[in-house]
Amino acid sequence: MMTLTRTLVVAAAFTLAALCLAACQSSARDNPARTAVNPLSLYPLRADPAKDSIALAIHPTGITAAQAEALAALAARRRDVVGGPITLSIPRSAEAGRTLQTARALLMDQGVDPSEILLGAYDAPEAGAPLLASFAYRKAIVASCGKHWDELTHTSDNRVQSNFGCAEVSNMAAQIANPNDIAAPQAEQTPDLQRRLTVLGQYQQGKPTAAEERDQKAGIIARLAP
Repeated sequence: MMTLTRTLVVAAAFTLAALCLAACQSSARDNPARTAVNPLSLYPLRADPAKDSIALAIHPTGITAAQAEALAALAARRRDVVGGPITLSIPRSAEAGRTLQTARALLMDQGVDPSEILLGAYDAPEAGAPLLASFAYRKAIVASCGKHWDELTHTSDNRVQSNFGCAEVSNMAAQIANPNDIAAPQAEQTPDLQRRLTVLGQYQQGKPTAAEERDQKAGIIARLAP
């Protein structure tokens, strides 16, 4: 009798263990995100292509004051996001040469290099189509965190929770200066050899360099501060 009871207990224990193992495997299958190696791999940094564009009505007299402000704002947004060339497109059938050239001149006044202003034309289905000004850029994707959480007491599969890592990556995406760096590293720029020689010469002569001058000024300000 004792042998039978012991056998039944052992069998029940094995059955329970098998059920728990099956439940863990099912949980991992139901939530593939929890199979990630580390929390940050659930939410990789990503910068998706985006486009900023405005439409300006074509006037016989050229660009209005409000349109000039809109172009200036477009140029400012391009600087902020490190966007690509600005494309100015007019309808093929429109007499908009004056508007196009005025818009180009205004963008140059805002500091846009002439080589980064592209002129084009498009087919308009009807009269009165506008002049289009646009540029492409990359936008860092900030994930929406904290909306859904796993059961934090469920740790039998020894996997990370599906929402872990979201806040860290979102903070990085929101703070990164140039989203283009997420897609690819920047090309190495040509060094300023003349400036390098100037600083090195001052150092060899025992004169303060520009960096040292800034440090000295900062020290003076610190001493004057209450």
